[in-house]
Amino acid sequence: MIKDFLRIISFVKPYSLSVVASFICNLLYSLFSVFTLGMIVPFISILFGIVEPVVNKPTFHLSVDGIFQTMSYYITSISNEKGTFTAILFVSILFLSASLLSNLFRFLGLFFSSPIQVNTAKDIRNALFHKILILPLSYYSNHKSGDIITRMNADVQEIETLLKNAMTLLFRDPWIVITFLIALLMISPLLTLISLLIFPLLTFILAKISNSIRRKSKQGQEQLSVIGSMFEESISGLRIIKGFNAIPFFVKKFKTTNEQFTRLTNKIYRKIELSSPVAEVLSTVSLCLVIGTGGYLIFHKSGHLQANTLILFILIFARLIPPIYAGVRSFNIIQKALISARRIFEIIDAKEEIIEKENALPIKKITKSIELKNVSFAYESNNWILKNINLSIEKGKTIAIVGMSGSGKTTLINLLPRFYDVTKGEILIDGINIKDYIISDIRSLTGLVSQDVLLFNDTVYNNICFGLENVSEEKVIEAAKIANADSFISEMPDAYQSIIGDRGVKLSGGQRQRISIARAVLRNPELLLLDEATSSLDNQSEILVQQAIENIMKNRTSIVIAHRLSTVQHADRIIVIHKGSITEQGTHTELLNNNQVYAKWVDMQRLNN
Repeated sequence: MIKDFLRIISFVKPYSLSVVASFICNLLYSLFSVFTLGMIVPFISILFGIVEPVVNKPTFHLSVDGIFQTMSYYITSISNEKGTFTAILFVSILFLSASLLSNLFRFLGLFFSSPIQVNTAKDIRNALFHKILILPLSYYSNHKSGDIITRMNADVQEIETLLKNAMTLLFRDPWIVITFLIALLMISPLLTLISLLIFPLLTFILAKISNSIRRKSKQGQEQLSVIGSMFEESISGLRIIKGFNAIPFFVKKFKTTNEQFTRLTNKIYRKIELSSPVAEVLSTVSLCLVIGTGGYLIFHKSGHLQANTLILFILIFARLIPPIYAGVRSFNIIQKALISARRIFEIIDAKEEIIEKENALPIKKITKSIELKNVSFAYESNNWILKNINLSIEKGKTIAIVGMSGSGKTTLINLLPRFYDVTKGEILIDGINIKDYIISDIRSLTGLVSQDVLLFNDTVYNNICFGLENVSEEKVIEAAKIANADSFISEMPDAYQSIIGDRGVKLSGGQRQRISIARAVLRNPELLLLDEATSSLDNQSEILVQQAIENIMKNRTSIVIAHRLSTVQHADRIIVIHKGSITEQGTHTELLNNNQVYAKWVDMQRLNN
């Protein structure tokens, strides 16, 4: 926990000047607070005759008696020369000025600390979002997206709460407590010692409460992640939920999870709130001991304590209690928030499996070929998806990959942009291992069009030029024409500025696919990867999309995955993959003449049609 807290604090370094300014303002706030309280007692003492007025100017020295004597002298002088009312007015103005300065510095302390917590939370959120984008796709195979979204939102919000309380706990409350304790020691070391006797017991009780809060907070954040996952799954699968009349089932499941989270949250907040009453009761006990001891010393006239001194001690001790309450509560809130910090650092510290070499080579185009040498891949050890793949793809050629579902076709093309790295073997572009190239350059070479089209809730224009800046509308329209998309886009209410809804919900499947192709066309990729781009379309949409694909594939290196073998029969070479291995390869005619698996698939699809 301490390590996590220190890591959070390390994010504060860019704002060190604000930290120093906040600290100085809070220190001045505590000093003026003590001064404000300290000047009340001399005035009351003289006004009500508790002590004799000081006529001769005393020599000032830094002690309670020295301060009292000096204040008494000046108040007595004003009272004798100008009258009691003027003395009261003088003290009131002095008191008000000290109070104004005290509260001014309190405000300035908050003024400088607020940007620290907000900007630090922003930096953590930026770091987390960047890490989410660069983590390998395999990471998301083992982690629910709803859990990650919860960490991005709720857990980062907890970090902001942690920083707010940490600023108070580190840079305000301790210095108020220290300043007030010094003042109490100057007044009476004996009473100060008595007032502190209760604190070991308070520390023990609060430690028990804090440990319980940490345990419950961890369980609570885990339940909140489950709730986030249920939200995400329910929204994305709403059509299925409604279609199978499963709304009551999902509502019951959600209510159960939500009830568990609510119970945990109640326990957490009750324990957080329990700390303040405990601290208040024990502080009251301590105050009673101080009053009892002070009263005993006064009435027995031991000379160790005067009535006015006891009044000042009680006033300062009473002002000491609220920052202790606030510190205790802040500490418990920090304990709760540190669970969120651990969850965030689990993502930030996640292993980046796709790592770019130092001094990686740039690459802007493919000049010769792409070659896979003895490539094998496994998501988990000994669970091979691809086995000893050897394949050479010459520049400008079209390669088709066919095979049954689960044979490893999509995995194979995901290796080319380094979404995953090969487990064994190597992939070469122009004779150089792709691991030696700059990752962003490798991905700039490729254009991906898949069966699962992902469009954003934005304009058609922004979806087509996604990831590119300063693209003219003329180029976007040209790309849309090549993708057979310009005709339906022009008929939309705002044409290229039309909002297409979440995931392109306002468009048909064929329209979404053609916008996806236009997006690939605009990037003008050296290598085009088509993954089942027409498999989920009706016949008319398939014809339009297929025409768009043929347009984009002209004079371009292409790798096509397709279940419908009629769409790949004109490929320069067809690769048949079965259970992760290449079993056949050749042209459409050559594979038919071989009369093996490919020929049987062609016959089966002819019969089905």
